Amino acid sequence: MGVEYEGALFRIHATPHPPLLRVEGEIDANSAERFLAALRAGARSLRGDIRLDLGELSFIDLGGLRAIVEVAGEIDAEGRHLVLAPVAPHVRQLIQIIGWDTAPGLSLPADETRP
Repeated sequence: MGVEYEGALFRIHATPHPPLLRVEGEIDANSAERFLAALRAGARSLRGDIRLDLGELSFIDLGGLRAIVEVAGEIDAEGRHLVLAPVAPHVRQLIQIIGWDTAPGLSLPADETRP
């Protein structure tokens, strides 16, 4: 698996087969813009629907979630989806409370959570 982005707070690993972006670390107000740019670059480098593995993400704030929704909308315009799996239960709940679980291009499978 190649490293798409590596910074002080987070890292994104990418693999083309199957299309996967795995995020490790934390996304906060200080790193949200870099996360958005790295996520966009990763999405551009992959084909088809992309699985976004948030299982190793220790923290994400609303800015980070907004970046995910934004990229999902961008790839939706190409007929693709960003599939969040696995995702921590509290992150899933936050996405659902805000209503972003129905955002264009975003898929949040019911059975793939991280304990």
